[in-house]
Amino acid sequence: MVSANLLLAVAYSVKSFTPPIFAENSIAELRSLMVNGDEQFLLVRGMDTNSPVLLFLHGGPGMPAMYLAHNFQRELEKHFVVVHWDQRASGKSFKVDTDPGTLSTSALLADTDVVVDFLRDQLETDRLWLVGHSHGAYLGALYARRYEEKMCAFVGIGQVTNDASSGPVAALQRRFLEERREELGLEPDVVIDDSNLENLLFKSGSEIHGETSFAPLLLAGLTAPEYSLFDILKVAKGSSFSSKNMRYDMPRDLLTHEWQFNIPVALIMGRHDMVTPTKLARDYFDRIEAPLKAWYQFEEAAHFPHFEKPNRFAVTMSELKEIWGECPQLVSSSP
Repeated sequence: MVSANLLLAVAYSVKSFTPPIFAENSIAELRSLMVNGDEQFLLVRGMDTNSPVLLFLHGGPGMPAMYLAHNFQRELEKHFVVVHWDQRASGKSFKVDTDPGTLSTSALLADTDVVVDFLRDQLETDRLWLVGHSHGAYLGALYARRYEEKMCAFVGIGQVTNDASSGPVAALQRRFLEERREELGLEPDVVIDDSNLENLLFKSGSEIHGETSFAPLLLAGLTAPEYSLFDILKVAKGSSFSSKNMRYDMPRDLLTHEWQFNIPVALIMGRHDMVTPTKLARDYFDRIEAPLKAWYQFEEAAHFPHFEKPNRFAVTMSELKEIWGECPQLVSSSP
């Protein structure tokens, strides 16, 4: 019995696969890809390879979404070929010997372009839908504006607008938490700063509505077939490493610098999101110029609306595809 349990424990530690999809034209693939000299990992799943391709850019920096995919995207796979990519130094792609000097916004954009071109070639499509969450929505906005000829549309979830330490987000968050000191159980002498900010945002329900910790994310991750236990241990390491070493060498204030698009744009926000405050995302949406744009606010969600309300997220994305078309025509940027 002990030996059998040990074998099961070892098998679970090293397992890493994605379940098959039983449909004639389906795809279910977990694979590695060399991206600008670095081995990185992709998960590709869809009921029909003729469906539009959707690349999901995870947040962080360094916080993968692949280990949550099984929890929120099964319905979405009926409408798109959904691709998750663990970015440089993130999740399955994290390596202890990663050179910190290789982490920058421009480097991630260059990596994104390699992944996009690989998918265009392998899945035989000219253009992709680009969906980004949190920091991935920041990266996605930058990419969609610079490589519009490869994009069908851009969808930002939990949209970052300006996360610089001197920007407006930190001030809004601190004011929000100060007003809730009593319900958060904070003593008068407790200072709200970077050391406790994230925990307090979780405790206030600003990360996941109705939850006070990251436990739902952890539990979902532990049941991800695409992630072994070794991979799960990489999640926190990659997030910490990326947050510490990411160099921002491109504009961080999207409202001022990155608001003109030649492809359709949609923002999906949770009403209770104070990680990337919904108010600031709405200000950005109102500023955006695009041939088509759409705003969605999930009332009973916070920073992870796709994870918190997966069915509504899938319906929203399928509606966008129906309204805009599978791949809307590009609008020329020339006069």
